[in-house]
Amino acid sequence: MLYSKNGSIPQEQTDGTEGWIEVPDAPVAGEGQEVVWVYPPGWIVRDVMPPVREGYRWMHFLDQGWVEYLLSVPVEETTIIETTNVSEDIASLTTSQIISLGV
Repeated sequence: MLYSKNGSIPQEQTDGTEGWIEVPDAPVAGEGQEVVWVYPPGWIVRDVMPPVREGYRWMHFLDQGWVEYLLSVPVEETTIIETTNVSEDIASLTTSQIISLGV
């Protein structure tokens, strides 16, 4: 039997403190799959992560499976403004410059 506390990865023994619950043994994964502990719901069998492409990363969602994300979008140019009249200077910037400033 395995035990988990507060969603921790199941282990064979507790540390003797309160709050441990019994959890079922992990299921057996098929070819091209892996077993992982996700609390909740518990043990899940999912496809193995696809190969990683440079500039991207994979995230696994229970309802969608593996989803690939772009790590970052290159910023073309950064404009530094030193002014006391911010609204006029922002009005003169292009949309891409405003986005790069985080405004």
